[in-house]
Amino acid sequence: MATITQHAARSTQHLRKWRLWVLAACLGLPLLAFGIAGAFWLYERHWLGWAGLAFLCGEALAFSLLRRWARADGALLPQPSVSPPREFSPRDEAAWKLVHEYQDRVDRNEIVLTSLDQFLSLGQEILGRVATFYRPDDPEPLLAVQVPFLFRAIEETARDLAAVTANLPFAHRITISEIVRGYQFGQKLKPAYELYQLYRILSPLVNWPSGLFRIFVTDRLFDLTKATLNQWLLKWYVDRVGYHAIELYSGRLLLTRRFDVDASPPLLPDTAETLAEARKATPEPLRVLILGQVKAGKSSLVNALFGEIRAATDVVPMTAQPTPYVLERPNLGGMVIISDMGGYEDPTMPQERIDEALAEALRADLILLVVSAVNAAREPDRRLLMQLRDRFTAQPELRPPPVIVVLSHIDLLRPPRDWTPPYNVVTPDSLKAHSIRGALDAVAVDLALTPELVVPVCLLPERLYNVEEALAPLLVQVLPEAKRTLLLRGLKTLHDQEQWELLWRQARAAGRFFLQIGGEVLRKSVERMLMEKRI
Repeated sequence: MATITQHAARSTQHLRKWRLWVLAACLGLPLLAFGIAGAFWLYERHWLGWAGLAFLCGEALAFSLLRRWARADGALLPQPSVSPPREFSPRDEAAWKLVHEYQDRVDRNEIVLTSLDQFLSLGQEILGRVATFYRPDDPEPLLAVQVPFLFRAIEETARDLAAVTANLPFAHRITISEIVRGYQFGQKLKPAYELYQLYRILSPLVNWPSGLFRIFVTDRLFDLTKATLNQWLLKWYVDRVGYHAIELYSGRLLLTRRFDVDASPPLLPDTAETLAEARKATPEPLRVLILGQVKAGKSSLVNALFGEIRAATDVVPMTAQPTPYVLERPNLGGMVIISDMGGYEDPTMPQERIDEALAEALRADLILLVVSAVNAAREPDRRLLMQLRDRFTAQPELRPPPVIVVLSHIDLLRPPRDWTPPYNVVTPDSLKAHSIRGALDAVAVDLALTPELVVPVCLLPERLYNVEEALAPLLVQVLPEAKRTLLLRGLKTLHDQEQWELLWRQARAAGRFFLQIGGEVLRKSVERMLMEKRI
């Protein structure tokens, strides 16, 4: 029986080889026959030389076009993105620059694909550099990763490979055994390839026009195509290895879910409560935090943005706790949560107020700092922004929200009775415009901001000026950066939620395990006691 099985296996293998030769003959012989017949037909009509010239021109044109399209600015193949992904934090962007150095080296042909070992060692080198970047004090940074997250990174890498191979022709029909057989068949054809190489060397002695054409056109075209494909493969490989290395060692990777940059970020608890009061159902919206000293015009800014009275603007200082509002403006991406906080310059408890403002700033996507143009006491504002920068510098995994300074009370600047807007602050042409420009530059210098992020406004209802004209367009301009902050904040929220879910799941599993062990021990103890009593 065993002999029959072995004979059947050999017959099947032989049949497969026979089928392969038949397929090759069916495909190759007609093409060869047409080529010979066509060449003979052209030779009889004395057109063979013109056909060779046309073929030569076509090959030369293809060669020149391939050289041009292989460049980075007009690449024939899709190239990896140069800019970092939107969900990356500033620290991740710094790590991405290390990965991009390898991309530049590939473009300069300093890294060339030569062997599988070189391919794998390049990936290990990139992993090592990224791991060292995130774990500089660890003696073995490459191994400083939790095992579940390593498996998760492998899963995401396999997903990328599946997406790439799915676009290859007939990739869904190819099996591993067919790949192995193809490789073995290629190894058997090595002698034939060596004979072909010998023919290529000797052919110019027999037919020198054909030999020169192959050397200067066909071979160069083939080498350029091969180099272009190798370069594209290396850049894609560097891009994917670098991306997944950053995901793995930055601690951003999620175990039980995938983070989709195009999906809506999860709702924060206080946001859900605010939206519930407003009877709105929406994903996590943009959170705008309004800060400023007492009587700087924060509540007036809220009213100006809404176009109606929403916030108290009397002389009684507002509470330090944020007051949320729901604002719908289509140019700001729909719904916006505005948090209006009280002043933070209280001399009796200055740091407590600033800490409260900083804590709220960590949950904001955009900050509007309202500064009075007639108040020279800007030390609290300067201290707030300085501590805000220090807080985000110490936490590079977070993205600081963009800050826009709203310069209020410009109508009270010299001359106070002159109020005939609009005013040209770019090239001031009046005393009032000069005063506004001077106040704008002074605030920008004091707070270490660019003048383009300082907007002079008047927030009095009867004198409302420059809110829709300048502030609203600036909000739209910084909206992409604010949405990146929202995206990263949503990732952090998902990560925190997952950590608690994992702890709860592990605690339940451990509880069930100990209950089962305890029940088994108790059962055996009772059985032993009963057996002892019987004895």
